[in-house]
Amino acid sequence: MTIKALENFIHDRKQARGLPLTILKDTVLGIDAEYFFLQQLSPPGKKEPLLHALGGLPFSLKSCLEAFLHGLKGAGIKPVFVFKGIQLYRNERPFARPDLRQQKRAEAWEAYDKAKGETAVNIFNEIEPIPVSEVSRYAMKLLNENGADYVVAPYSSWAQLVYLLKHEKKFIDAIYGPTEVLLYDVERVITSIDFAGGGFLWISKRNLLAELGGLGSEQLLDLAVLCGLEFSSPFPLIDQPHLTGTMAVRSARDLIRNFVSGYGAVMAYAENPFVKESNYIDTYRRAYCAIKYHVVYTDKGFLEPIITEHAPNDIHEFITQRLPPELYFYLTKGIMGPEILNALTSGELIESVPLDGGESLEYRRFLSDLESMRSQSLSLLTQPLHRFYQAKRVYVVYWYERNNEHEIPHRLTPTTYETVNSWNVHSRVLDPKLMELNQKEVNLEFAIVSLDDEKFAASTVTPKTPGELLETSKEILANTYWRFLQLRSFVTPQHTLTPWGKALVTALKASRTEDLFAEPLIAALELIRFKALTAKTYTPSYTGLPIRGTDVEKAHILLIARVASLLPINHMPIGFSGPLSRNLLSFNSFVAKYTQIARTLIESTIFSLLANSDADRLAEDNAGWAKLGVSLPFTSGPNSGLGIAMKTYLDELCGKPEPTSDVERVKMKTELKKLFAHALDVVGDVERGFRLWDTVVQAVKLAAKEGTMTNTEATAFIDADAWVQQRR
Repeated sequence: MTIKALENFIHDRKQARGLPLTILKDTVLGIDAEYFFLQQLSPPGKKEPLLHALGGLPFSLKSCLEAFLHGLKGAGIKPVFVFKGIQLYRNERPFARPDLRQQKRAEAWEAYDKAKGETAVNIFNEIEPIPVSEVSRYAMKLLNENGADYVVAPYSSWAQLVYLLKHEKKFIDAIYGPTEVLLYDVERVITSIDFAGGGFLWISKRNLLAELGGLGSEQLLDLAVLCGLEFSSPFPLIDQPHLTGTMAVRSARDLIRNFVSGYGAVMAYAENPFVKESNYIDTYRRAYCAIKYHVVYTDKGFLEPIITEHAPNDIHEFITQRLPPELYFYLTKGIMGPEILNALTSGELIESVPLDGGESLEYRRFLSDLESMRSQSLSLLTQPLHRFYQAKRVYVVYWYERNNEHEIPHRLTPTTYETVNSWNVHSRVLDPKLMELNQKEVNLEFAIVSLDDEKFAASTVTPKTPGELLETSKEILANTYWRFLQLRSFVTPQHTLTPWGKALVTALKASRTEDLFAEPLIAALELIRFKALTAKTYTPSYTGLPIRGTDVEKAHILLIARVASLLPINHMPIGFSGPLSRNLLSFNSFVAKYTQIARTLIESTIFSLLANSDADRLAEDNAGWAKLGVSLPFTSGPNSGLGIAMKTYLDELCGKPEPTSDVERVKMKTELKKLFAHALDVVGDVERGFRLWDTVVQAVKLAAKEGTMTNTEATAFIDADAWVQQRR
């Protein structure tokens, strides 16, 4: 139970009022990003239930957002999206709350395995939508492309929206968001907009308080805390199965009436065993203060409580430990994500169960192997910070070992920054190489391919020179990418290519420029090094494996399908329709996790460069900082759709009388189009998957030649490639 109980109460009591959209003409509308995306992607008809079976992003995300922006533009409304930032302090153990999502996923897969497709879809549809944090980076990129403003709050988006509304400069004129906004000094909040009907719904705090029996504003905050917030659990006496929605709100209201305040009610039941066991008195105090004295990012670049009067001096006890203002600035611009900052402030990194269930030992070993990347990220992040953070211990807690903490070492000698700070390449060196390679912008492909020129590579060894700092976004990005590639052992400390770097360059040179294979190729080679991208079946109990042909052919199909699943399938903006594969979803967990960790490492690298004054931080304007954030790679991981399409094509072809004939292959193209009816161009996507396969094989051959892969590892790819040539 959360404050959603209050939303249900509002809905049941018909508290929302309607007004014509023309009232909002020529206004600036502050939009709670999490509320908006949940509202857009969760309702019946819009929710994509098989997202839990595919991974990746909702297919309708782009079209929903762009349609909404188009509607706002037509109504003369300027939007400002506010994303939430760092998680607030939680005084409960990781995984203290049961995660019902995985149980539902298991039930759905069980139904699917029994050929009860409709039942499986219905069960998947009951699962809560994926967290908005997983789509935030891509959403920011779309907003930037469409010229819409956005900002990331230091903590909660609610208080930041209120600050923008109440500021003397009136940064926004109204708020479109959840009921939590009414917990602050705000009289009304917009809860939905209907462009087709030309109106919007809003809630009045005054009317809501009257409907609650004449409660005051402070008591509304009491009621919200008792009902439970996203960062605090409900009052144990209310957190009961028979008290849901409106009944929970009435129970909380009655407690407040009887004991004057929420705190009075909590203290009255202080000796209740459930209250004592949960330490709820402390939970209540922290949650109440976290709302009332919430911290916001000001227009002057400072962090302040939204109410400064009587604000306590131990805010860190219920918000989090304070970070340097510079870090919050990069967070607000989307240059830094909140994930690693959550780990640093809380001291815990929570590793939740992946979509497939995470049953394979290989995936758990993979998570353990990722410790090196996490150590690099934390080292880069903490090196320029206060000694408190340099010495702070950070632990990872896995869902399968809930009572064990595994420390992530980050006090490294030499520091990670010291190993990569010889990259300070200026435009006078950078620009001629960009022109030579016919590159308009700096990206990962340019960064690695440029170093194939030994003379250019030697010119990039550039220690920082006082008074001659990096200035442009182009310089900052290039040096960030080179440092990242060195950290991931594609480049040596002397700025020359390692054998893996040579393999990556060979693969990129063999690819088409328009295919943009740099990210999937890096992921492929990294997963090969982590022993994750193989032909081995990790979880035989998972359905969706190849079923036709010999065991050797099945292994070939699985390996090729895994490579193809490094790319997304292009799909109509509606729910997925087609066969599923829990086995390929399992591999998607590897890809998604690597993508997340790689992005975090890149963010830590760019922060390290900036915080160590390797660049002139005053050279960029606000637009430049925002563009810098959306330029970073590994925005989101792919879904497993293309891997399923590739597996389906090759598996079905194996069952044909003449699988290598042109006739059978042409027939399979037609069958693919029928099986994946809502894919935009499934045949073209599969062909692109084959092109990625070609480049991966090229990289593998060179890696084997250089001795960085064993013959056994390379043979799996080479034999599969020889087999598939007549089946493409």
